[in-house]
Amino acid sequence: MPKKIQIFFLLLFSILWFACKKVDIQFGSQFLDNDFTQIVKVDTFTASVSTIYVDSFVTSAKGVSLIGGYSDPVFGMVNANTYFEVVPPAYVDSFRTCTFDSLCLVLIPDKSYYGDTTKPVHVNVSRVTQTITGYDNNLLNIYNTRQFSVDPNLLGSKDITIRPSRGDSIFIRLSDNLGNELLNKLKDPNDIDIKTNNAFLQYLFGLRLSSPTNSPAIYGCKDSVIMRMYYKKPALYLQNRVLNFTLANKNHHFTNIVADRTGTVLQNISTLKKIPSTATGNMAFSSYSAGVMAKIKFPTARDVLKLNNYAKILQASLIIHPMQGSFVSYPLPPKLRLSNTTQLNLIGADLASPATNGTSAVQYGNLFMDGLYGVNTAYTYDVTAYVKSLMADGTLNDNGLLLLPPSPALETNFNRVMVGDKFNLKGQMQLVILYAAVVQ
Repeated sequence: MPKKIQIFFLLLFSILWFACKKVDIQFGSQFLDNDFTQIVKVDTFTASVSTIYVDSFVTSAKGVSLIGGYSDPVFGMVNANTYFEVVPPAYVDSFRTCTFDSLCLVLIPDKSYYGDTTKPVHVNVSRVTQTITGYDNNLLNIYNTRQFSVDPNLLGSKDITIRPSRGDSIFIRLSDNLGNELLNKLKDPNDIDIKTNNAFLQYLFGLRLSSPTNSPAIYGCKDSVIMRMYYKKPALYLQNRVLNFTLANKNHHFTNIVADRTGTVLQNISTLKKIPSTATGNMAFSSYSAGVMAKIKFPTARDVLKLNNYAKILQASLIIHPMQGSFVSYPLPPKLRLSNTTQLNLIGADLASPATNGTSAVQYGNLFMDGLYGVNTAYTYDVTAYVKSLMADGTLNDNGLLLLPPSPALETNFNRVMVGDKFNLKGQMQLVILYAAVVQ
């Protein structure tokens, strides 16, 4: 029995000895010139966050028609008005005996939406009364701030309840007066308005889709929008026919997006251009299509150089926890990228994953959803190269990273994210750095 006790205490002493001893790892020339190093993990570096105002952005030729709007207690009341042109098919002199039935607008949902889909959205169709154009110095792009005048008399309107998963076509009945006018032009071989697209666009400048400011949701529709005329043509039997006026210049197909932030924490951002998180409840906000984006900086990251025995950064990870409770009613963006920026806050190069086989890809955060409690929901990024660049740059500047959805959905995706600064325990970011330290 005493011998067994001796063996037991010998084993226990051996376990405690090895458990308390620091593990030295030999990296050789892969990381250091020294023979022995230790890996040290530090997660106490804090991020500085702020909210940046997005003055305007291109919405033309995005392949989507947005209808509706929504109200958000933080981001404000957002409304989308879509403008576009339609043109007739090649002219054929075959309408003289035809009679008019009806005229409607046909939209095909692309299954994207944001807001409360259980309530109907009221959609108005108006006739544009001036030529849709780009800008004098940029004819190809039209921005979200652009508007064109419309006739106050609506061409049509409808309350629409959309089932996004089904993608059923939307039909909005338009003015019979316009329909009869179009058919009369088709009947007259001398009417020049119907002969060419350019002539037709001088007659019908375009159409606008709009909704009241209290709309419950925004829906996306494909750019295959059609103005369809139903008519009858005499033959052996009376035939039901349709004539489709289709989307014209896609560069003139754009959405005017307006955000009213009155009464929200961001109501002064258009004046201030940038609001630090300390002025907004220790939070920053990002929804590019709603006119704001979050900026992240690491003002203390270079302090790693002051750590004992510091030799080299091995890896750095950024873990972004969205504010707890902020994504219960408002879905998170499934993908978010980090884009380099300067004090001008322009979107620069995206952070990419470490190159493998000579290639790299943009990082989108690998969103993990904690379906049980929500506290572990997070986006995670490899920021090793970025942090190393901070180590090499000793200047004081306002450079940082912008938190943005991927492009090209950047301007048409309304999902939003709220993040916290170092004082906000419900949405703190973590910058985790692994560095090699020289063993003394």
